[in-house]
Amino acid sequence: MTLPERIGKYEIRRELGKGAMGTVYEGFDPVIERPVAIKTILAEYLANVESAAAVARFKHEAQAGGKLQHPGIVGIYEFGEDEKMAFIVMEYVRGQDLRQLMRKRGRFELIDVFEVMKQLLGALDYSHKHGVVHRDIKPANLMILSGMKIKVMDFGVARIESSSLTQVGTVVGTPTHISPEQLIGLPADGRSDLWAAGVILYELLTGRGPFVAETPVAVMHKVLHADPSPPSSIASSVPSVFDAVLARALAKKPDERFQTARDFAGALMAALVKSKPAAGAAPTTTGNDAGTPSMAPAENDGDAGAGIGTAGSKTMPGSQALTLPPEVLAEIESSLVRSIGPLAKVLVRKSAMHARSVAEFNSELADNIPEGIERSDFLKRIERLERSSPSVSMPPAPAKIAENPPPRPAAIFDPETLAAAEKRLAQYVGPLARVLVKRAAGASADLHELHQKLAEQIDSDAERAAFLKGLR
Repeated sequence: MTLPERIGKYEIRRELGKGAMGTVYEGFDPVIERPVAIKTILAEYLANVESAAAVARFKHEAQAGGKLQHPGIVGIYEFGEDEKMAFIVMEYVRGQDLRQLMRKRGRFELIDVFEVMKQLLGALDYSHKHGVVHRDIKPANLMILSGMKIKVMDFGVARIESSSLTQVGTVVGTPTHISPEQLIGLPADGRSDLWAAGVILYELLTGRGPFVAETPVAVMHKVLHADPSPPSSIASSVPSVFDAVLARALAKKPDERFQTARDFAGALMAALVKSKPAAGAAPTTTGNDAGTPSMAPAENDGDAGAGIGTAGSKTMPGSQALTLPPEVLAEIESSLVRSIGPLAKVLVRKSAMHARSVAEFNSELADNIPEGIERSDFLKRIERLERSSPSVSMPPAPAKIAENPPPRPAAIFDPETLAAAEKRLAQYVGPLARVLVKRAAGASADLHELHQKLAEQIDSDAERAAFLKGLR
């Protein structure tokens, strides 16, 4: 088939994919000047009575998707028809679908599993609250962008609660990822999407599906009647705490599953925290298709921040511990949380265990933030922490006898003075101001020295001068 020059007002650049009823193109909107994806159904199918249900779902996709505006969901811009085809114009997403990534990687590390699931469940929580049930959640409908960002695609089989387009008793979807109630023709609500999300979680953890069989009929039988093996029995490196999460996510009866995406995400986060490795333990590599390392089960459930890079903490054999004061770790974690959420605690712990230098530690953490202003701001914040904390370094060489006179004792500053300095500094460095003021106060002999130490935390000469002027 010859590539059309235009569909509606959109210039067609290339074919992205082809299905039984139509084609997906990359297009260009000349008015707004942005790339778009255009999904089509050809007129010959529009006239086919047998395809009426599919056409209805196609139009429904525009209705459902257009209702949702969320960073984790592919946006729908327009629905149109002409004498040749019907088409949906949507956000153009550069990436690969999760199914392709699974084939390349096999099982995922726990941190990556959590990142994928956190975003998927966040998107489902949003869509369900807006009355939209996807009904065909599967890896092929999840696009992975750079930085492991997720976009949920294809609401073509979505069900809006107030719509009559989708009839009770209609089974639509992919057999390996549709819920038992869908298979037997019962109404599907958001808990059916959570079932499918549970299947994806199982695949990410084990590298295989929970209901694998040779024929669709055998798959359906397993979905309806068989309980899948616990993931920890499939992959020994999967912590056993995830077995209970999967058992609930894949319960046959909807009432026995997680009732909301938020409940599911909370249980997953709790399992991840419980499964953290003991302080200083290295991630364990086990045999899987892609040779991807997975984090081993925890041997203790102590505080997630305990023992990381502090005096007496354990490290990997042959490496030296980073001397990272607890308050610095807390501030770095707090700073990282702004960009990636609760996963920050796990990432800080993981990097602190094996990083060979402060620079490597900072670089590893920054790699979890997409390139741009957020990453730049994060690096600036932790650089200020380094400058203000001389103990953030590799273990020092044996100390020599000091030849210089001992430092002057620190002055005692009244709380009002420190509060004023913190308020002023916060205008330039944000929430880090509290830690920086506290640290500088403990190392300053007078008010002038305190102000100078604080001014050193501001990168811009002009802003540094303005800060000092405002303190006079």
